[in-house]
Amino acid sequence: MERSDVKCFAVMGLGKMGVDWVANLLEGGYEVVGFDTDAGARERAPGALAKGLGWIGKKRHPDEPNFADEAAAGFRVVDSEEDFAAELGSCQVLLEVILEDLDLKCEVLARVAPRLPDDGLVWTNTSSLSVHTMGVASGRLEKFVGTHGMNPVYQMPAVEVVRHRDLSSETLALTVEILEGMGKSPFVATDVSGFWVNKHLVPFMLEAMRALERGEITVEDGDVGLKGSLGHPQGVFKLSDFIGADTMYRVSMAMYLQTQDPRLYPPAILARLFKNGEHGVKTGKGFYEWDGFKAVKGRDFSENVITSSDFLLEV
Repeated sequence: MERSDVKCFAVMGLGKMGVDWVANLLEGGYEVVGFDTDAGARERAPGALAKGLGWIGKKRHPDEPNFADEAAAGFRVVDSEEDFAAELGSCQVLLEVILEDLDLKCEVLARVAPRLPDDGLVWTNTSSLSVHTMGVASGRLEKFVGTHGMNPVYQMPAVEVVRHRDLSSETLALTVEILEGMGKSPFVATDVSGFWVNKHLVPFMLEAMRALERGEITVEDGDVGLKGSLGHPQGVFKLSDFIGADTMYRVSMAMYLQTQDPRLYPPAILARLFKNGEHGVKTGKGFYEWDGFKAVKGRDFSENVITSSDFLLEV
């Protein structure tokens, strides 16, 4: 299959990351059919997509006043997995963007991937899980590749293309070519825990959360310090809120289970945010309080400072 043969993507998972991918794909001129098992996610998808396309139109297509509406016309949402599977026969790429749960991903991929045409590709947006294991579950190992987009996908150019040991060179080359055609900056990483980006980023972010637990820094001062001293576009606490405490917890725990590296075990403060549904931007509260995508103020976590051996027994 050539890049010119790719006309339609099927996107499984319409949470924030999935919808952001849809916006980027539509900008690239592709048709997209999407599905999510959560009816609420399906209902929210068009509105979330409109915001993403609005940003893209303003920043990258200022001379095309109808860009967002015209691009959105290429997106359809179906209401059942069976309808989604039926659409796969007309798509060239399946992009899976569901929860960072290896068993769930494998289960879903085993059901839907076989419905693709024989030469169809499968991309997974996983940020830490074994791409090879999912490829086996999909039944098309040589055509299964990791495509870890950075958050938010339609703003961040980099895509981590994860190469496992049985990936065909043709699939790798075509994937990179498609992404470059979309204006992305793909880079190839190996299928190890955390790949390249999260292998370094996650321990750094978790250590910042532990510093917060130790009372060494506040949310806002921590982020100001990293921006002003290291040139980060945003600090780790704000970044965590964009990623979501739910995703951060799942990614760090998955990496810990794969490696048994104690640096990767989720801190208590992260587990608490996850358990309380304080997932950051998507819920309006995390390390910051949020008004849409605007951070209102950093939250006070002084009561969460671990001061005694009984602390975790009391909360």
